[in-house]
Amino acid sequence: MNTLPLHPAVVHVPMGLALIMPLLLGALLWAVLTDRLPGRVWLLALALQGVILGAAAVALRTGEQDEERVEDRVGEARLEAHERAAQAFTLAAGATFGAVALAVLLRKRRRPFALAGMASVALSVVMLGLGIQVGHRGGALVHGSAGLGAPPGGEGVGEPQASGQDGPDDDQDND
Repeated sequence: MNTLPLHPAVVHVPMGLALIMPLLLGALLWAVLTDRLPGRVWLLALALQGVILGAAAVALRTGEQDEERVEDRVGEARLEAHERAAQAFTLAAGATFGAVALAVLLRKRRRPFALAGMASVALSVVMLGLGIQVGHRGGALVHGSAGLGAPPGGEGVGEPQASGQDGPDDDQDND
């Protein structure tokens, strides 16, 4: 049985896509409003935002499943703060999905489409900000508060012990 937690493997999908969505949505909105691309291209935005929302939901679920494995090492308060940030990110991903879906429905009506498209871009920026927060909190759980080594009171999740002990292959003298 694989003992590695699934959560770290899953979280990178919504985080990576959230990084590009504000730029992509802005570019697609501009391209549609200037008649460089047809309105149906907005379906691409809907599909990608759907991937973000679905992956965020899966990441939230796998995080809840892995919670008990790491709670003693990283602390309940820090873990709950990360989970609250993840819930806010998932909510923002859902709101952005709704705005993108509305823009898809309104794509044949220029002004309503433009408003829904601008709302999509704005919400994707909020989603990105929340994604940065959840990623920072998750990274601090794994790599410690300073991003260097294990968090206070325990090892990083899934990381080898960072106690400074030499392994059996080290030829160093510990005088």
